[in-house]
Amino acid sequence: MKLNYRDKIILGALLAFVILLAGFFLLIKPKYTAIKDDSDQLTKVQAERDEVDAKIAEIKPLQDEIKATYDATTKLTNDFVAYNDIYNARKLDQYMQHFAEDCEVKITQLSASDLADGSLGYYYFTPTYVGETMLGEADLNGDRQAAIAEDKAESDSLSSRTQESVLLGSYEINVTGTKENLYKYLQAIEDQDKTIIINSVQADGLIINPEAYEKRAEVLDIELSDDEKEQLEDDAEVNATLNISLYSVFALSEPNVEAD
Repeated sequence: MKLNYRDKIILGALLAFVILLAGFFLLIKPKYTAIKDDSDQLTKVQAERDEVDAKIAEIKPLQDEIKATYDATTKLTNDFVAYNDIYNARKLDQYMQHFAEDCEVKITQLSASDLADGSLGYYYFTPTYVGETMLGEADLNGDRQAAIAEDKAESDSLSSRTQESVLLGSYEINVTGTKENLYKYLQAIEDQDKTIIINSVQADGLIINPEAYEKRAEVLDIELSDDEKEQLEDDAEVNATLNISLYSVFALSEPNVEAD
């Protein structure tokens, strides 16, 4: 079949279209699909990266919060006697010895304990009122009762709290020394900055207020004995028994907040 010029042009155009169409389906479309898949994957990866970046941004404030909590806790635990200083009776006695040496009192007998589980209560004062029941009955408007409740609010709150668990060491001693040095010993323990509490003091031969004691004897026209006169002197020897509690806690391990 002989084709004229017009038929050749049409056939060439048709052939070119077929080639273009085949090229689209065989080359361009798969490439376009691959590009679209890559674009979807890129969007997903970017979303994951944004999520990771958001979490990373949260790490620094969290690190700061953990460190602040650690610092505050460490500051609080520094008020307690260091565990390694008093963990057994021998160490506890060694820790307390310098108070007696510095104040020149002599320990004649002692009983110290190893650290054990204990509790530390809250110190508070509970106000009392004479005839409080009758006062309540007479307080028709409730004003006085409201004032009493407000006055007792702090002690009521603290009394209901759970006592905190701590490590407790006991130190009971008999000491002898001048009245002045005994006062120095008690004051030295009071002035130190750790949780050491004097629970009780029993003293023989100690007159707390010599001036008042002498005045009372004068008013009652009582002759003071030689022992009493000696006890009024600042250098009078005094024997005392003290019961002391030392409190400790375990040191808090420093948290590792650095991101790997």
